[in-house]
Amino acid sequence: MPWPGSGLQTLSFAHSLPTMDPHKVKELRAFVKMCKQDPSILHTEETRFLREWVESMGDKIPPATQKAKSEENTKEEKPDSKKVEEDLKADEPSSEESDLEIDNEGVIEPDTDAPQEMGDENAEIAEEMMDQANDKKVAATEALNDGEVQKAIDLFTAAIKLNPHLAILYAKRASVFIRLQKPNAAIQDCDRAIEINPDSAQPYKWRGKAHRPSAHWEEAAHELALACKLDYAEDASAMLKKFQPRTRKIAEHQRKYEQKHEEREIKERIERVKKA
Repeated sequence: MPWPGSGLQTLSFAHSLPTMDPHKVKELRAFVKMCKQDPSILHTEETRFLREWVESMGDKIPPATQKAKSEENTKEEKPDSKKVEEDLKADEPSSEESDLEIDNEGVIEPDTDAPQEMGDENAEIAEEMMDQANDKKVAATEALNDGEVQKAIDLFTAAIKLNPHLAILYAKRASVFIRLQKPNAAIQDCDRAIEINPDSAQPYKWRGKAHRPSAHWEEAAHELALACKLDYAEDASAMLKKFQPRTRKIAEHQRKYEQKHEEREIKERIERVKKA
């Protein structure tokens, strides 16, 4: 059967041998892949033993190119290790941020305040406390409508302390923290709300919006998409659409980065095989 039939591909049987070093098997696979891409490698003097073995098994190897023949007839030269190192360095993938340009308008420094009060999770809530918490929630909403943002935070906190088992209170307070440009505090509230009620869309929406000031575009898009899935909201959908071009750009950049990194690893393995 002609190359690339059973030929060097038969070497892949090595992975089934339990006594083989996995690292050596990985290098062997890299060498086989290199030979598939450039069969002329099999016509060099240093791979004569391999060529003869493959042919002894009844397989055929593609004819050597003119370049390969001329190299075989010339004196073997040792690879310039310094040049190889420079070539690998030149091909080294840049950092993920180096050539990725994203519109970061509106990005701010994250808040580092002490954690806000969360209430006692194990507290037993009487009906009277529930009513008082609801009154505080109503008062907080009125304060927010009047532009008294900090007062709204204080009232929502009082409501939470009265009834720490109500997810919507944390979600409401998270929305106010976002207005105060405190995304980390908002995310903490949303985390607690989701622990209490993972089927509520509100905390996912606000957590998605809270990721925006920190430029966590992928996390923001994921949370907003989930919020819309649970309970469609026009504002969440509109923000999601604004984030999607950024997330697509990030995903494409990451794909190219990983591909380049993989190619470099293969090239390094090939160089090690050549030296060996």
